[in-house]
Amino acid sequence: MPENDGDGRGTTPAALESAFRDFIKDELRGVYTATIVIVEDVDEGNRRATVSKKSDRDVLISNVPIASPFATDGAGMITPISRRDEGLLIHTKEPLEKQLVRHGEQQPEGERRFTLEGGILLPMLWLDVDDVPEHEKGEFQIALPGDGSALRMFPDGRARLEHSSGNVIAMDADGNVTIGSDEDAESLLQEGVTIEYEDTQPDGSVETKEADVDGDGSTDDFQAS
Repeated sequence: MPENDGDGRGTTPAALESAFRDFIKDELRGVYTATIVIVEDVDEGNRRATVSKKSDRDVLISNVPIASPFATDGAGMITPISRRDEGLLIHTKEPLEKQLVRHGEQQPEGERRFTLEGGILLPMLWLDVDDVPEHEKGEFQIALPGDGSALRMFPDGRARLEHSSGNVIAMDADGNVTIGSDEDAESLLQEGVTIEYEDTQPDGSVETKEADVDGDGSTDDFQAS
């Protein structure tokens, strides 16, 4: 029976209250909303990953869907993910298994909520020790690690494809295209440009000729001089 507090109302015994608190704590230990994780393995064919909790490397979660900024049937954005990368695992309210089978409405199965296994990986995170690629305000950039290339697009219409060698394919805000390093870039296939090419003669000799670009730079616009 509840204890009486003197005015006729019952109070919960301390032992029972403590038991309730312990029960709630145990339940909450199995509820996950977001977890920092480390990538242990990547299945590129299915775009799934095996990850471990950053706070406990012994806890592995397998077959985790990898989120993408753009994903639809037969198209989307593939981001490079490697072992030891870190990211955020978002745990869904309903179990994921039936939700991932097909497009359209699908009722979830099971009553478990926010489980450790029901998560979607958001790759990746810049840690405090990482260098963020230099960029302008409003810029969209994909920069691959190491000696990889970088694709940069700007709000004013400029675009650059940069190689680790220093060579760049660049388009300015007016649509003019250049190729080469920033110091000695040359215009590429634009109206008014003259190019040289080698023409093999019937006798086997090679003759250097010139051609003018007349138009938008397509192959039909070359006029041999």
